[in-house]
Amino acid sequence: MLKKNIWLSCIMVLSVTHTLLLCSRDAITVIGIGRLGLCTALCFEKAGYEVLGVDLSPEYVASLNNKTFSSLEPQVNVMLQESSNFKATCSLDEGLEFADIYYIMVDTPSTPQKEAYDHTKLNKVLSEINKRKVSNKHIIIGCTVFPGYVRTTGKSLLQDCANTTLSYNPEFIAQGNIVHGLQYPDIVLIGQGSKEAGDHIENMYHRVCKNMPRVCRMSPDSAEITKLALNCFITTKIAYANMVGDIADKTMGANKFDILNAIGGDLRVGHLCLMPGYGFGGPCFPRDNRALGSYAQTVGIEPLIPQATDLSNKLHAEFMTQQLLDENKDTYVFEQVSYKDNCPVPIIEESQKLVVAAALAKAGKKVVIVDTVPVLERVQDLFGDIFAYQIRS
Repeated sequence: MLKKNIWLSCIMVLSVTHTLLLCSRDAITVIGIGRLGLCTALCFEKAGYEVLGVDLSPEYVASLNNKTFSSLEPQVNVMLQESSNFKATCSLDEGLEFADIYYIMVDTPSTPQKEAYDHTKLNKVLSEINKRKVSNKHIIIGCTVFPGYVRTTGKSLLQDCANTTLSYNPEFIAQGNIVHGLQYPDIVLIGQGSKEAGDHIENMYHRVCKNMPRVCRMSPDSAEITKLALNCFITTKIAYANMVGDIADKTMGANKFDILNAIGGDLRVGHLCLMPGYGFGGPCFPRDNRALGSYAQTVGIEPLIPQATDLSNKLHAEFMTQQLLDENKDTYVFEQVSYKDNCPVPIIEESQKLVVAAALAKAGKKVVIVDTVPVLERVQDLFGDIFAYQIRS
């Protein structure tokens, strides 16, 4: 009996030791090193990890390895030049051999109806990993997915990978400020595939973050909903502020800035995202808001708030357009037309300034867009010659 107990104890010790050694080497493979993936990889490298990025483009990979790649995203160029433990490859096999932690950051664009996410690329990556029958790995999805993805599709695609966890860890960052957002987040959201996986992810952020963010650990399903619901709350607050501002603009003697400053003074509300101005846009807020509404319907919940927020954003753009038309100017000039002010990267997706500018142009007004060359090129590709264009000095 004594020998049996000793034998069982040895097995338990070996099992625990195996678990602790699973990710003992400080190495991470980042699969998908586009704008966000590259920033994430470089932040891991800066925190002391050996990082291998995997991408399909040989030219892009070569430019990263010889450090000739240049980005408009703040801090990226300096971090790349200073990196000594970051490399890129086109070989998924090399990436899977390199580390025990795989961080997946491939694109999950909106579906044509803009109500969900296209998981095609993510499905392909997980399927390819499953073909290799890897074992004893922690796989982390960092790109946005529709609620339920990890538990259903994700796990089914990894059914041949023994002792391998699948977790969800989306980032709350803004394009044009990605590195700062990764290093100084308000929260770290971890949809852990297991407690051990959650421990590893939390430790990664303790090393990456330069502040002390709140770490929120939960199930992958909870994290998938949280990602969308948090952004929905922010868009709702923006839409609310603009609605109040529009009411004030139509009221003799009312000042929208005074009103919203008072409302934000209540600690239950707060001042962040409570300023009147253009509506919300960009690559995250609109689509996450719609996706939450779409998911709510799949579980039998009427998504009145996401729908109202989306409609309110559109109505506010129409209100602003009419205000400008009432000024009856011959020419209207719009500067900095990216999805947010002072954005260093040329992202114009759902820019509300451009929505208003286009409405004015369609009403027969002359509209001049003043911005940097990269932004002007994207605007012209999308809108053609309905605007006049001027390079911002």
